[in-house]
Amino acid sequence: MAGELFAAMGIPFEDTTELQRQLLATFSFGMLFALGRLNKLSALEIHTLSICLLMDVFKYSDRQATAFAEDLVESASSRGNPTTNAVIHRGIDGHLQWQKGLTSDLRRNLEDIFRVVGA
Repeated sequence: MAGELFAAMGIPFEDTTELQRQLLATFSFGMLFALGRLNKLSALEIHTLSICLLMDVFKYSDRQATAFAEDLVESASSRGNPTTNAVIHRGIDGHLQWQKGLTSDLRRNLEDIFRVVGA
């Protein structure tokens, strides 16, 4: 699911900037959260999967992935960065776009985030 975001954007992983990868990873966390809730996964299971996602898809080290996941969890609970929280919620919406195969809507969603953040 998260790996498909690069194709939806038409940008190979290798051609992304660090900011673009962080935004895509944050968006992916929202998608994973939605998927986890739909499948009745616990918060711990979603957290663990998010670390795996950050390592496998976004190529972060285990330390980086763990720290990033902690930041995402904090932001998702509205205690952290409000921009990160907004991107997570866009990812929650993006899950439905992905699930329904609405690739052009998903791309527009991501392009809007990139535009607003300046990525």
